[in-house]
Amino acid sequence: MKHLKININNYEIWWTQILKNVNLILNENDKISIVGPNWAGKTTLMKIITWEIGDFDGGIENIWGLSIWYLRQINYDDEAKTVWEELKESFVEIQEITRKLDILEKKMSEFPDDLTVMQEYSDLIELFNNIDWYSYESEIHNVAGWIWIEELLQKKISEVSWWQRTKIALAKILLLKPDLLFLDEPTNFIDLKWVEWLEKYLNEKWKNGYFIISHDREFLDKTCNKTLELQAIWREVKLYHGNYTHYLSEREKYENIAVEKWQMQEEYLKEQTTLINRFRAGSRAGWAKSREKQLEKMEKLEKPFIPRKPKFAFEEFETSAENILYFKEVFIGRKDPLFYINELRLPKGKRVWIIGENWVGKSTFIKTILWELDVLEWQYIRWKWMEIGYYSQMHEELQKEKTVWENFESHWLHYTYEQLAWFLNYYLLDREVIHSKVKNLSGWQMSKLLFAILWQKETNLLVLDEPTNHLDYDTREALEQALQKYKGTIIFISHDRYFINKMSDFLWLIKDWELKVNYWNYEDLLYKIEKWLSFDDNLVDIDKEMELVLLEKIWEKELKRLKEKYHRKK
Repeated sequence: MKHLKININNYEIWWTQILKNVNLILNENDKISIVGPNWAGKTTLMKIITWEIGDFDGGIENIWGLSIWYLRQINYDDEAKTVWEELKESFVEIQEITRKLDILEKKMSEFPDDLTVMQEYSDLIELFNNIDWYSYESEIHNVAGWIWIEELLQKKISEVSWWQRTKIALAKILLLKPDLLFLDEPTNFIDLKWVEWLEKYLNEKWKNGYFIISHDREFLDKTCNKTLELQAIWREVKLYHGNYTHYLSEREKYENIAVEKWQMQEEYLKEQTTLINRFRAGSRAGWAKSREKQLEKMEKLEKPFIPRKPKFAFEEFETSAENILYFKEVFIGRKDPLFYINELRLPKGKRVWIIGENWVGKSTFIKTILWELDVLEWQYIRWKWMEIGYYSQMHEELQKEKTVWENFESHWLHYTYEQLAWFLNYYLLDREVIHSKVKNLSGWQMSKLLFAILWQKETNLLVLDEPTNHLDYDTREALEQALQKYKGTIIFISHDRYFINKMSDFLWLIKDWELKVNYWNYEDLLYKIEKWLSFDDNLVDIDKEMELVLLEKIWEKELKRLKEKYHRKK
């Protein structure tokens, strides 16, 4: 079987060790996700395996000549190229033969009687015909049409959006057809519809293997059957035979067993050392000396590295109102209407996910809820004692030119240096960042800083715009646990389906220029679409006639399950 044999003894940058003792075999049919904290070296590992980085201690063997392709976190070397020119590069052999034919044609015009040149030209033409060179243009059009980017083919890369660039990169991969794909954050900048399309393609159409870095845990669950964990360099790189959810369970067992073994050995060593010291000078000195030598020869276990997890919390300001938001016959937009709301209430304590494709107006709606924008018509009522905590994906609440300390001060949060260092430690932020300007922090550091500020404010409504962006796996899990304990109301926009299905009580769906309410989470919405269920979602109050209609579409047992599920949420 074709495979890559990977051995990385050491890789460091500026005397900082990034990777150590990485030994892997990647087979052509492996479907592996790579997980770990932001600083663990996931992208570095991928670049070494794909020969983008060559200066490391170790080696990579490509057994039987695997062809590979690396999809970076979307980056193009020449943005002046058209999309057509970018996709045409997928046909490497055709490009190379075309180049050689151009050279030979020039030679033939200069030396028309040179039979050697004519023969070489004839051989290349024959090879060209054998590889179906004439069909590559139609293949580009077919793939572009399949991914809905055909209208972009004549545009320059610089003229297309980031989410369109992701589609272009995916189209190029489909045309290349390598043995092994290396995908670095392939779901960035694309909406849920396209994430699901990519999942379906990898599961049903792609016949070869891949190696994926992604913070989309649902995507990893549905596409990968093995999980490679990178942690600190002093913890072994470990491959788990299962998807992300399986990895979480097995990792906890592995850590518990490792800690238990180490603790047992520590207790044993402590007991034996006490006995040795007790009998060292008496009649049993020989026994003590013999036992001491045994302990010296004994293989000592190192204390297991168990990564710390950040701690999140949100302070709640209690409300007496039953409904904290109310919209009636309004249009939402900045100048022109984006969508219409007939009537909408938000009861306190609910968790609402705003869903819609890119550019339908989700962020504009958030700004309207925050009273930063007015509704275009009629009535919007907001409970007057509402205290809102807002998290924006662009970190707009942070003053980028000021230091971390100054940002706390600007929010009327006054701490001494030691108090602030202690507080930031909850978020695994080092005290060194206190005097750093926010603009010099990484995306995940800014996210944690903004959540740290939100923690200090009493709120009864949290408005979260892509709250899990930039956060690694453990941090997302910690955030979810804190939000589940929060008793206030939550409105959020997110593309993280793992987060959505854990958090949402119901959905505000923006579709066909109107907002509609769905009383289930995203998994249930997909179920409803799959089963062609177009009824009112209030399942508890289904009448007999509607029940008969439903029973034609789903089993009686399934209808009972849906009734019970909705009743629990009501």
